[in-house]
Amino acid sequence: MTKDKAKQLFLAAIILLTVAQGLSSSVFSNYFKEVYQVDSVQRGFLEIPREMPGVLCVVVISLLGSMGNVSMAFIAYGLSCLGLLVLGLLSPSYGMMMVFLFIASLGEHMMMPLRDSIAIDLSKEGKTGTFLGKLKGRMLFASMMTSLAVFIGFRIGIFWFGEGMIPSFCLALVIAAVGAGFILKLKKECPELNVPQRHKQASGKKEKHSFKKKYLPYYVVTAVYGCQKRVRIVFGPWIIIELLAKGADTLALLGIAAHFAGSLFAPLIGRFLDRYGVKKALVLEGCGIAAIFVFSGWVAGSIAGETFGTVGAPLFVAYLVYILINLTDHFNTVHTFLMKQLADDPADVMENLSFGLSVDHVIAVVLSGGLGIIWQAWGPQYVFYIAAAASMVQVCVAGWLKRIGE
Repeated sequence: MTKDKAKQLFLAAIILLTVAQGLSSSVFSNYFKEVYQVDSVQRGFLEIPREMPGVLCVVVISLLGSMGNVSMAFIAYGLSCLGLLVLGLLSPSYGMMMVFLFIASLGEHMMMPLRDSIAIDLSKEGKTGTFLGKLKGRMLFASMMTSLAVFIGFRIGIFWFGEGMIPSFCLALVIAAVGAGFILKLKKECPELNVPQRHKQASGKKEKHSFKKKYLPYYVVTAVYGCQKRVRIVFGPWIIIELLAKGADTLALLGIAAHFAGSLFAPLIGRFLDRYGVKKALVLEGCGIAAIFVFSGWVAGSIAGETFGTVGAPLFVAYLVYILINLTDHFNTVHTFLMKQLADDPADVMENLSFGLSVDHVIAVVLSGGLGIIWQAWGPQYVFYIAAAASMVQVCVAGWLKRIGE
């Protein structure tokens, strides 16, 4: 199979998984609220089973590394399908829901470094940022169309939350299973892409892990990203759900706008990386995200304190905030590019992407409950101000890289 055909097969598999996630994980906040009636503190602590797989990802991928990237991707799809099967069809208790939430999330998190690593292997020399941006853009377009389907489905009653079957989760299960079939085909027809994470030495001993002091800038920016992601995934939507009491159909409609904006924005980041380099991209990331979170904090505090004077203003501004917060996710391409630039060996990339994901999620698990308490005890604005302050670390890392380069 040619590399171009392998790219198309890979893109199809990733797009299908993206659609499945749009029908399931993107509406988890509403699922928790409407089926299990969680409050903001419970919502924060539910991120532990949801995000703990990201912490364990480096261990799981290391244990399965000899299987190859594409084989591990197939296992990841299988785990996602298993989780969706139980959540969608069996109406589990709160405790069992957390167990299978963990399983579905493990599959989703395994695919994050695997997706980027396979994409790097498929990209042309000097065009890595462009191909990663293209991949992100395709995923965002798929997410946008899925959000439209979710909006229509909940608005006309095809989708719903309640006891028994969850229709959107069941549809996600079918689509993820088809995506798994594409991954299996990619493994069969493009075996050279199924690269083991780390080969054994001639002596039979496994090579040492590739975690090096040189890669510390990557670990730092992924740790900061973990803080930012908590705010994006949990507390950005919570402005709409908790402060404005809106449902899944509203979030889906906003998701359409956010994904459309992201589909235009993500390819620009990829081209920016190829043209100007990772140092300037980190400065853009840190300053841009800080500005968005400061604005978001002001808006959340104003809505909670009911200090908006104009009728309708809270809705309009909160919706704008939701879209802007979702744009911050696309800077993750910068971190993948940074790891590729720092790597001494191509084999280091996959291992460190999975390790970086674990660093990101350690921060996420540690912060989630605490940020929920801060939201409830002191006010929602302080959650966003903390994330804004953390964003300045990325600017510092850019200066650090510049000094290292000199």
